[in-house]
Amino acid sequence: MKFEVSFSQLKYSLTACLDMLSGMFVYSKNVARSDKFKTGVEQFVENKVLNNYHSDIIFGQLPVMVKSDLCWLKGVEKGDCEFDHGGYFIINSAEKTFIAQEQTCLKRLWLSNDPLWTIAYRPVSKCKRVYMKLVPKVEQFMGGEKFMTVYFSVIEIPIWILFFALGTQNDREIVNLIGLGTEDCAIINVLLASIHDADKQCEGFRKGDKAVRHVEKLVKSCQFPPKESIEECISNYLFPNLKSFQQKARFLAYMVKCLLEVYTGHRKADNRDDFRNKRLELSGELLERELRVHIKHAERRMVRAMQRNLYGDRDVQSIEHYMDASIITNGLSRAFSTGAWSHPFKRMERISGVVATLRRTNPLQTIADMRKTRQQVSYTVRVGDSRYP
Repeated sequence: MKFEVSFSQLKYSLTACLDMLSGMFVYSKNVARSDKFKTGVEQFVENKVLNNYHSDIIFGQLPVMVKSDLCWLKGVEKGDCEFDHGGYFIINSAEKTFIAQEQTCLKRLWLSNDPLWTIAYRPVSKCKRVYMKLVPKVEQFMGGEKFMTVYFSVIEIPIWILFFALGTQNDREIVNLIGLGTEDCAIINVLLASIHDADKQCEGFRKGDKAVRHVEKLVKSCQFPPKESIEECISNYLFPNLKSFQQKARFLAYMVKCLLEVYTGHRKADNRDDFRNKRLELSGELLERELRVHIKHAERRMVRAMQRNLYGDRDVQSIEHYMDASIITNGLSRAFSTGAWSHPFKRMERISGVVATLRRTNPLQTIADMRKTRQQVSYTVRVGDSRYP
């Protein structure tokens, strides 16, 4: 890492280099034999390495936060100013600081009672979101006024059918997974109504793999059905961090438990405007998000340049010839100067109010600028209730 400070347009940054192990491979078409008992493959294609070397590639200039772990002022006994606590960047002769961004926590379950009793699992990717609702019944069944239904991927499915599609064997196992017992009449009515709704939509879903086939039928009948099989869809889109179907069924049962506890009054619904339910994006997350955008841009440019030399009589150059470090350097500098930062969810949009120029009227004003937070809200959206109860 090489630190640079230029005084014409004052900038405090480091030159990042990548130590890359580059290799040129030729894939021969000669058929080689292997021990099928050990490898499972009788024939394979050999790869012959012609060249293999190390190279240091200039990645670009990354801004350095003053008095961070990478700064020269880190750990010195006496600084240049008693009131300078660091925490800002020097970009084009201006001191820039991040404004912490308030975001709704996406790594938890959200419970709400307006307009319906709902529990939501909301990751960033929309195709992986799961919503469970208590829907009013049109016809009364054994006193049950509501039943549970799940909105997963592109389909709406009864909760009991999804449980059996995940491998549960009988109704008693599902009730034990939920873990609320059978003493509360309100809970029993909801469970019985949910079972009745599942029987009505798919008769005999408990037998064999009929529940899985019913889910597959619903998925394939949507407007844009996925190409994967139903097992791959459940594995990739329904709680993808959980690997086995048994773990997915347990987490789904936990969602049912939370929803029924809110419905019966044993638990409070979540207040999305409460500051305790927010998460702050600080300088590390914000800089990583913007850096990832410019790395992808440099990667696309590098791939296009390499593809031009792969056709015709051109020779493929070394990788330093294709890597344009100015894309990352100028991109970060432009983002700091203009304040237009990459959107956390939408790739093609940018947001403002992420970077601010540090004011130096007095030390208190400087500290106040560095401790600002901002909530990204559209102009047409109501901000909400009290944030600090």
